[in-house]
Amino acid sequence: MNTLCHVEYDVTDIVRSQAFYGGLFGWDFRSFMEGMVIFGVGDQHIGGLQQRDVIEVGKSPALWFKIADLDATVAKAVELGGSAPNEKHPVPGVGWSVAVLDPDGNQVGLVQYD
Repeated sequence: MNTLCHVEYDVTDIVRSQAFYGGLFGWDFRSFMEGMVIFGVGDQHIGGLQQRDVIEVGKSPALWFKIADLDATVAKAVELGGSAPNEKHPVPGVGWSVAVLDPDGNQVGLVQYD
């Protein structure tokens, strides 16, 4: 628990980005959901490419951490001076996730596996 479990890049062209990262690192890709592919090496998951119309500077890549209790971790983040501007949402076949912000506004992704 409390370890990095997913790195997510926002991209404007998934096919172009797969060619770039696949050529650079030898990553394998597979479809995950509409507008997203996940990547890794063999069976080892590393992260995903998320289709976006516009890339927001400072939001990509997003780092996601595997935690045991999403609600308790969000409450703890707020208690420690961060904020939770978004509601948690389901991640198909994975569990639940939400991004909180640290006291400086940096995004911290949290994932609770089912």
